Amino acid sequence: MLDLNEGLFEQISIVHGPYDLLYRYFTTAEQLARDAGVYIRIHADFHRLVELNERYRSSWTPMSPMFDPSQSRLRPETAFWLEAVDEAGDTVATHAQRLFVWPHTTLRDEVEGLRVFYAEPAARIATGEAIAIAAPIGKTMTGRTMSGGALWTHPDWRRRGLVRLLPRISRAYGYTRWMPHYIWAFVETKMAGIVPRASGPYTVESGLTFRLGFRSEFTGVIMWMTADTMLRDIEAIVAQEAADSDLLMETPRISRSPDLSVHGMSTRS
Repeated sequence: MLDLNEGLFEQISIVHGPYDLLYRYFTTAEQLARDAGVYIRIHADFHRLVELNERYRSSWTPMSPMFDPSQSRLRPETAFWLEAVDEAGDTVATHAQRLFVWPHTTLRDEVEGLRVFYAEPAARIATGEAIAIAAPIGKTMTGRTMSGGALWTHPDWRRRGLVRLLPRISRAYGYTRWMPHYIWAFVETKMAGIVPRASGPYTVESGLTFRLGFRSEFTGVIMWMTADTMLRDIEAIVAQEAADSDLLMETPRISRSPDLSVHGMSTRS
């Protein structure tokens, strides 16, 4: 049975980063999730994520091999995913993160070598699968990096702000575990004007062509930020929520007649 009383702090430990800021952010994020009507669960079982992807295929493109345990090496110490569930325990949104450490190679080396997607990429390359990355960040990104993906929201929940909320929670949690310098993700070109703007202060660079077995050929962009940018983003969220709370406390209550009240509305997006 789903334990709706289990919060984020029962599931995580803040190992790296500025503790006070991260504590305040996770407290804020949990309240934002509750206000949106969801509870956040953290998982390491990617077989279940793939099962969810298959179940909701009508609204979710096939799972990238990057997050498919039958094709990629996904270990609990280097990968996790978030699940947002409603009060009935049904899944309404997901987002995943993976750690990649490249001390001697770059993002372009790892992407074009298909190593970010497959545990055994040589066989895939032999069949013609390939990625070309011309984005400038591909040549310079190296070291400790974290990649997000498997972002999905149930169609009935797409106006609850979950695309804004879940990636930020997973980035902050991944940072506390792994302390990466770079945070990045791929998104299809047709979504490049929506996803990066909603899910964080990303720099967006075009110049990616994908020819992978899990779907037909498509073009994409890479969206990326540094860890410092991520921390400034959540700091702004914490400050805004604190300012909103102070304003509510200082605003006198105004009595309304029952016919003027609006039930079930929230000012949060």
